[in-house]
Amino acid sequence: MNDLRSKFDFNSVEMSWDDVSAEFTLQDIDHNDLSIEDLNSYSKKVDNYLKGKYPRIDSLNVKKYLFSGAGGFEIVEFTLDKTGNLIGTKKY
Repeated sequence: MNDLRSKFDFNSVEMSWDDVSAEFTLQDIDHNDLSIEDLNSYSKKVDNYLKGKYPRIDSLNVKKYLFSGAGGFEIVEFTLDKTGNLIGTKKY
């Protein structure tokens, strides 16, 4: 996922998955000042970037994008369905 890290200037990208879902933890000190709406937009941009590039990820039913700030403090998690539609938001 180094390409994802460099494409969006994240300091760290971690990923875990099973047969139906994947979770991406995206950490970046520089994005701490973004609003929840901005981070939601980022989750959709990341999802679109992954589509087609990684068929295994693209085939999953659910993808979660967890954004964390400096020191790894969790900010918000967005859950998108297979088509990229937002199906859930969890604020920390």
